[in-house]
Amino acid sequence: MIHSFNRRTLLKAGAAAGAAMALPDFLGSTARAQAAGLNVFSPLPPDPAPPGAAKFSEEAFAKWQADNGATVAYETLAWPQLHDRMATAFASGAAPWDITYNCGWVPEFESFLSPYADTLPKALVDDLPASSFATTTVGGKRYGTVFTLSLLTLFYNKELLEQAGFKEAPKTWDEMKACAKEMTRDGRFGFVLNYGDPAGIGGTASYWMVFLQQAGGKLYGEDGLPSFKSDEGVAALQMMVDLMPSTDPGSISYAGINDATNVLLAGRAGMMMNWPFMWNAANDPKQSQIVGKMTSAVLPAGPKGSASIDGTDAWTIVKSSKNQDKAQKLIEFYLDAEVQKRQVLDTGWLPIRLSVLGDPEVQAKAPNAAVVLEQAKHPYDSFVTADYNQVTVAIGTEVQQALQGSKTAAQAIADAHEAVTAIVKRRG
Repeated sequence: MIHSFNRRTLLKAGAAAGAAMALPDFLGSTARAQAAGLNVFSPLPPDPAPPGAAKFSEEAFAKWQADNGATVAYETLAWPQLHDRMATAFASGAAPWDITYNCGWVPEFESFLSPYADTLPKALVDDLPASSFATTTVGGKRYGTVFTLSLLTLFYNKELLEQAGFKEAPKTWDEMKACAKEMTRDGRFGFVLNYGDPAGIGGTASYWMVFLQQAGGKLYGEDGLPSFKSDEGVAALQMMVDLMPSTDPGSISYAGINDATNVLLAGRAGMMMNWPFMWNAANDPKQSQIVGKMTSAVLPAGPKGSASIDGTDAWTIVKSSKNQDKAQKLIEFYLDAEVQKRQVLDTGWLPIRLSVLGDPEVQAKAPNAAVVLEQAKHPYDSFVTADYNQVTVAIGTEVQQALQGSKTAAQAIADAHEAVTAIVKRRG
């Protein structure tokens, strides 16, 4: 399943070629949509897919359709094709769906979506992490609901940790630096990450955003302008720079999370920030040389505590849908506690509901669920915007220069701030 998270670096503007390739299928699916009750646009498994597209809660899904007098038809595509397929459909003015999957694209597609999540049942909203709507809220309105909690946490090799003289995972920045330093020995390094691609969720800029929040900073101020030319912004980057002597040198060229993960799973690095779905790969003897040695913990706290970013997998309702109420009921079914439980037990994708993450059976099946649940108590925001690719390229390129020693942290942050300010002003 490691390949799934290549997608985390694909939160970018759609390529024209990809959109053109999607067009022939678009014409056929429109005809299918007219004959169906509810139409859902979803990723293909093994990426996160709902009942009916993935094999879980099949009886409950059939019962929901019967009880609600609804038929549900799916259009499923491989993850890299999703963005361009939606962009083509929305631009044509004839999007055939009632519900669409979104992964950080809500700000881009907001004018085509309904803010249905403002009317979700209180009991459901209260069972979701406080930060879960951060990436689906535009102008104070909630346009989507995240359905799988995909937070970066600390993955580490406990055997290497103990050999370095530590009994537990680092809890602070200072402990993390000390631990990484002591783990760097015998051809191994204390830390590894993928800094080769500046852009997207899972790119260099987004990792800096983790440290930014841990330092107490935000990407934007209340006025919508960049606010990270600050002590917090510089401290976040300086933390990354301070880790570099203990970081696998290949990190600066690793373009995807797979590259860095493979180093960890080969036992050549001691720690990294990683996504929940990597847990299965780390404990699969066909993919990992550290089975039984790897575990996870909440990310070490900066001056203002721990913080993370999320993968932003959410369900949205298309504004042109003639089945708004029924579409919302279907999303509420996807978020039902029992459906969420089967989601993690049968597919490995963690639930978003706090009560399900805390379920003993869930934690027995997915031991990292307890850590992700604890991480969710801390802030997390990926700061997505319609021009997220431009913003993260501007920031990530400067971060890369600081990590390579060609700029100080303060200069890189100042230059990034100037570039992002220009991007924001072009938003109009």
